[in-house]
Formats: sequence, structure tokens, C-alpha cells
Amino acid sequence: MKRARLSTGGDEEEIAEQAHGDEEENAATSPEHASSSGASSAVSSPLRWPSLPRAVVGETAFGEKMFEPFTNIDSAIVEAQGMLRTRYFAKRDRELKLVSLDDDVPRSCLVDQKLIHCRELATKIVLQTSKVVLGLSSYIDDKLLRKSSGFLIEWDSESKVGTVLTSALLIQSKFPFIDEWSAGDEYAPHAKVCVHLLDKAETTIVADLLRYDKHYNLALFKINTHMDAQIPSFTPNLNYAQEVVVLGRDGQQNLSVDHGTVQYQSPSSLHRHHYMFLRCGIKKFGIGGPIINFDGQVAGMASLPEMGFIPSSIILKCLEIWKSFDYIPRMHFGMKFLAITLLDPARIEKISRKCNIESGLVVTQVSKGSTAEKLGVRNGDIIKSWNGENISTTIEVDVFHIRKDSSVTIKLAVKVSNDFEVITKGTYPVTPKHCTIVNDDVMRNERRGQGIKGTVPMADDDDVVRGEEATRGSAVEEPGDIEARSPL
Repeated sequence: MKRARLSTGGDEEEIAEQAHGDEEENAATSPEHASSSGASSAVSSPLRWPSLPRAVVGETAFGEKMFEPFTNIDSAIVEAQGMLRTRYFAKRDRELKLVSLDDDVPRSCLVDQKLIHCRELATKIVLQTSKVVLGLSSYIDDKLLRKSSGFLIEWDSESKVGTVLTSALLIQSKFPFIDEWSAGDEYAPHAKVCVHLLDKAETTIVADLLRYDKHYNLALFKINTHMDAQIPSFTPNLNYAQEVVVLGRDGQQNLSVDHGTVQYQSPSSLHRHHYMFLRCGIKKFGIGGPIINFDGQVAGMASLPEMGFIPSSIILKCLEIWKSFDYIPRMHFGMKFLAITLLDPARIEKISRKCNIESGLVVTQVSKGSTAEKLGVRNGDIIKSWNGENISTTIEVDVFHIRKDSSVTIKLAVKVSNDFEVITKGTYPVTPKHCTIVNDDVMRNERRGQGIKGTVPMADDDDVVRGEEATRGSAVEEPGDIEARSPL
């Protein structure tokens, strides 16, 4: 029979103390063995409870044995039993540190009876993928900054060099605003990042930052390690209501497992547009861990504790662009959107009935001073298409203006950058002239009478550029503004 010897992971003093205690216990419980061997055995003595020798004095009416009172036992024996009990509990505590007996591991969701229908398949996928899921820690001046998870996406068997994908939040040093569009976050690319390996010794190594992106909060690190695990593949295919598993490492490097379904949910106004969401919480240290489908493929990466993740379709394109340009250029539209298809069907029906459109992006905010604002894009407008293609791949947009009950096409030149996109809420100072409120209808009639070229009756502000002047706008002449297709 094969038997694996398990170590408790204690230091040399604890092991020596354990051996000494076992020698004494061996001498007390098995004198023949102790005298014949002349040395302590490599195998510790069995765990035995030190029982007091009490004589049986009778039986109860139910047949239970009756023992003599403790007061009749030699006090020296009782005192010795107390010391042996202390030794018993100490040895029991050492045994409970064995990985095979340690039940002090956070429960995973897969033990929930609600998931019994997928437990066997999910367990197989989890155990296979867990071999590449790592814990990471970042430090500034030897002070802990953050902990997160990550996973190997590349490994060279010859050079023993691997690439770890994780969240750039690992090196985020400041985040003064909840609104991601405020772009007030700061990062520490020179922070020391340690990767906690999965070997028996739980080795910790220092990783080298390859690159990171502040908008998508992605980071790549290089590590040198030996491993025997299969790198999972990415899949760009992900459907709403699809079941997935979220993997990560907690603060003690235990595997965390959560199960969820992809939600019909748009990012809030505080979050960037590339997030998707799950119906399960993502643990604090699980940020950066993989989202796995039931085929064992990576469908995304955990990004927000509020159940948000980045789908693999975005990750794959970012990795591809990184290899080509060493940074990720993206278009800054100066707008926040809400997907119609993710709304309540009752709202979709009303939009369809009133506007004759069932899909597209609803503009929920236009950044102050942006090109979109100058061209007349306003909250509530619906973007139907960009250059006649998928609205996420082109910079030419067809904007449906609900206020005018008609559809128009405008050419929108945007800035392409790998830095934060900042979307600013428009404000204006209240002055004494606002003490007399002028009816909007009166202002519109005055504009019609003045015949101002290029304005339209439904204009909201005095400084809005619209109509003929808007279509001839010089946005492409602004520094950094170009007309190009988005890489994403």
C-alpha cells in the first residue's frame, strides 16, 4: 500500500519538540518498540487519549458501567494525566495542520445544493484551471499596497518564462473618485510585485511589469518559474445568461470559487463601457482572476468587486494591439452610453413604438466641450451605427435625434489616445441675469425672427453649434483628432 507522508509545515523547533514528545509517548505506550530500536522511529506514535485507571464498581439499571470516584485515584497519577492531556491536545493541533485534515479552508460555492446539477463538470474545470491561478501582492517601500489574483496566459518550457495577466488595480496607488470617467486614479508602475507560486514550499518570486493600461485596467507581468500545467485558451464567445465560474486566490492563497450567470446589464454611469456583469459577488482578492466557461476556456477577467468583468473579446484585442504598438490606442468619444438591448423589454418596446428603433446606444451624457457636444449630440440621442458597421468598431456615427423626430448622419472626428478618457459634466455660473427667467418658447421665437444661420428651432443653449455650421465643423483640425477606425 502506498502512503504519502504529510508535513505540518512547522519550523525545526516545533518538529524537534514533536519528535521528543513522540519519543516519550512511545516509551509510555510501547516499551518493547522503544527498547528494541534504540532510537525514535520516523513514524510518530498513534494519537492516544491518556485515560485514568478507574476501577469498575458496578452497573446502572441500564447496564452502564459505574467507576470509582476520582478522589480514590493516586493524586500523582491524576497530575500526570493532566500533563499528558496537554501533550495530547498539542499533538492533535499539529495533526490538524496537515493539509489532509485542515478544514479551515473557505467553502466554495460548488458545495451548494443549488449547483448540484453542474458540480461534477465544474469541479473538473476548476481543478484543471486552478493550476495557473496565482496570488499577487504589490508593495511600495516595503509596505503592502494591494493583493489580487492573476493567471498565466503564456509559458515557455525552454526559457521557463511565463506571462501573468492581472488587473492594473494591483499597482493603483490612488483612486480619489468613484466615477472612473473622472480619471483621477494614479498608478505605481515601479511598485514591487510578488507572485505566490503553487509549489509545496509556497515560494514567492518578484515579477517584472511588462506593460499596463489604465483605461482597461489590464497588466502583464513576467515571471521565471517551473510549472506543469496546461495554459487555458481564451474564447471571444460569451452569451448573456451563460453560466461561468470565477476563480481567484484569497489572502492565504486558498482557491476561491464563485459561480454566476452573465447578466443583461449595462455599466452604470460611473463605470467604463467595456464591463460585463455576473450574478455573483467577486471577492476582494479575486480581482484579476479568470472567468471560466464550462468548456474550460477563459471568457473574461474579474475587474470589479461589484460583479464586473472584462470579456475575453476585449482582452484578446488588447493583447493583439499591445504586441503591435506596445500600447493600446482607443477613441475618446466624449459620451456615455446605455445599450438598448439590455434595457427592460417594456422600455425597449416603448422606444421602438415611439422612435421606430429597437437597437443602438442611448447617449446618457455628453462631455462638456467635446466634439460630440459641438456637433449637437445631446442626452437621449440614439446612435444607430458607426460607418454602417458595428457601433463599437468605427468612428462615423449615425445619430438619431429624438427631439427632431428624424434621423441624421454626422461625421464625428475623435481623439485617439492610450490615456484616460475624461468625461466632464457641463456647468455654467448663475448670474444676476438669471433672476428674470425667460420662457424657452419666447427665446426660440426670437431666434426664428433673427434668422440666425445654422441654428435649429429646438436648440437648447445659446452657444450650441448646430445645423449647417456643425456639419462643416473643424474638429479634425484640433490637435490629436483624427479620422480612423477604432482598433477595438
